[in-house]
Amino acid sequence: MLCIQENDILWLIRTTLKQLEDDPLSHPQLKLVLKFRILWLSDVRIKGIFQFQMGEEGGTAQLLPLNLDMTRLQLLNLPELNFIWKGPTAFLCFQNLSHIWVKECPKLKTIFSTTVVISLPMLKDMNISTCDELEQIFDSGDAQQLKTLHSSQQLCFPKLSSIVVTNCNKLKYIFYNLSVSHFTSVTKLEIENCSQLHKAFGFEHEADDGGLEEMGKDGKQLLLHNLKDITLWFLPNFQEIHHGFKLIEDIKQIIVKCPKYSPSLYLHPGKIHMAFF
Repeated sequence: MLCIQENDILWLIRTTLKQLEDDPLSHPQLKLVLKFRILWLSDVRIKGIFQFQMGEEGGTAQLLPLNLDMTRLQLLNLPELNFIWKGPTAFLCFQNLSHIWVKECPKLKTIFSTTVVISLPMLKDMNISTCDELEQIFDSGDAQQLKTLHSSQQLCFPKLSSIVVTNCNKLKYIFYNLSVSHFTSVTKLEIENCSQLHKAFGFEHEADDGGLEEMGKDGKQLLLHNLKDITLWFLPNFQEIHHGFKLIEDIKQIIVKCPKYSPSLYLHPGKIHMAFF
């Protein structure tokens, strides 16, 4: 059982690069973190979850990724939470994480760093709700990591199928500056009450994906071609799913109070089911 005091950091791990090279599991707190399968925190007043403080003693070899066993991350009603990860976390690898649920964390500004994005091959669903200060779900501030992602053909989210985001009024994009080719399995997109949201996917180079996407009859690339269930509610500034959004499969859309949204869909007549309110 964890004893958590107000405004504490749940895990403050002090170590050095040399120690991580020699034997990372020798650190008792780090060993505990690596073996967690489910992290579910609710109704506690902590300001951070993981913070790594690296000492001055440096190592010489390149750090190998530390694989966390975590499959599910659920954070509910954490009113003082400012960060989930802090410090040099590029060596953490979330190969098994399949579910992310973050709700009522009003001070949280970002959830994952760009380096963590690379290591989410099993992520299936993401549900983010009522995070008043949330500006980015995945931090796009690391220019070098973004350059690596753009040049890589690795699928960052090969199994991500469901995206639900509600009541996040500082969020302008759900995903920004990631190649659309990273999202091949998305079938459901639900966005509600996000007053500043402009696009679901704000890709800086929307069509620059090495030609991997299917082509439509008009020569345009078909991006997110598995997306079949779209719900958009009360989005006063929402303009589009992403630039040049096209679909050819059966699709269900529910659109409520989205005055700037003009869907441009390449669909056969009779195969689209829309409800506008």
